Amino acid sequence: MTSQPSPFASHWLIRDIVIGSHRAAVGPGGVLFVGDSIVEGFYWNRIASLPVLNAGYSGIWTEALEPRVPLLLQSAKPGIAVLLVGTNDAKKDCTESALDEVARHFETIIRHFEAAFVPVIVMTPPPIERAKRLTNFYSADAMASLSRRIVQIADGRAAAIVDLQKAFSDRNGAAKAGLTTDGIHLSAGAYRGLHDVLEKTVASLATKKGQ
Repeated sequence: MTSQPSPFASHWLIRDIVIGSHRAAVGPGGVLFVGDSIVEGFYWNRIASLPVLNAGYSGIWTEALEPRVPLLLQSAKPGIAVLLVGTNDAKKDCTESALDEVARHFETIIRHFEAAFVPVIVMTPPPIERAKRLTNFYSADAMASLSRRIVQIADGRAAAIVDLQKAFSDRNGAAKAGLTTDGIHLSAGAYRGLHDVLEKTVASLATKKGQ
C-alpha cells in the first residue's frame, strides 16, 4: 500500500492527542505498544508491572506508521516496545511485490528501534477468522506471507518474536473459532491470551534489563 490520503486521518490526529496526554502518566521507562487497531483495542494499562503507553492507530498500515515511530520513541522514552502492524497491508488482491515494499518499511521501523537502543518485541498479525463480516476485505495468504517476512526481518534483531499467525491459527491456517469479533479484530478472550503472552515476554525481558 502506497502513501495516500486516509479516511482515518482525523482519527489518527485524535490518537496523537490522546497518546500525548497519556505519555506523561506513563513516564519514561514504560512499555510502548505501537501498531494498528488491534493495538488500539488492547485495554490493559500495565504489562508485567510496567505501565503501557498504547500507541495504536486504527486503520494504519506499515508505511504510514513508520514515520511516527521515531517521534514516539523520542517523546515517550520507553524501556521496552511492542510492535504489531501489518494487518491493513494484507488486503484482498495484495501482490507479492506490494508485500515486498511493506517488508522494506517494516525493516525501517526495526532500524528506528535499533537506533534508539529500545528492545522491541515483534508480533505478527493474527490470522483471519473465516465467514465473518470483514473477512472478504483481507487475504489470508497475504497475511501469512507478510508474517513470514516479519519473522525473517525480526530474527536476531528483535528482543523477542511472538508469532500470532501460528499461535492463534487452526490446522488449516485460519483463526481459531471465536478468536475475532468480525474476522479481524480480536475477541475479549483472544485479548486475554495476547495479554498473557505479553505478560510473560515483557517480564522476562524486563528481568534481563534489570527493570
